[in-house]
Amino acid sequence: MRFGIRLTCAVAALGVLAVGGPARAAEHESKGRVIQVVSAVVGGKNVFIPSTIVVAEGVPNTLSIFNTTDKPHGFRIPALKIEAVLAPQEETRVELPALEGGEIFEINCHLHPPHRTATLVVLDGD
Repeated sequence: MRFGIRLTCAVAALGVLAVGGPARAAEHESKGRVIQVVSAVVGGKNVFIPSTIVVAEGVPNTLSIFNTTDKPHGFRIPALKIEAVLAPQEETRVELPALEGGEIFEINCHLHPPHRTATLVVLDGD
């Protein structure tokens, strides 16, 4: 439990710093945000960067996923029934609904199962 609390506090602090302080962070989170994700080949393996995507609870967000490779790749969050094919060298936008805090979801490529997975973490509002 302590690790989870420390992780939540550390990630929350990074989010506040990234948008310029607590007041701007609260304003930014209330509207949702566009989160940049890249599908790339690193060391011969396809990966999602960042491999851990963090969102606040109760806020819809948009993932802007750019496939830097020359082949289509998949993007799927099975528990949310989200699935998209990422065209080569193109951006694909995926809308995330407002989610409950404390949830963790696996992200994978449904076209190429051996690819590296990623994680979607939903922070508690507390």
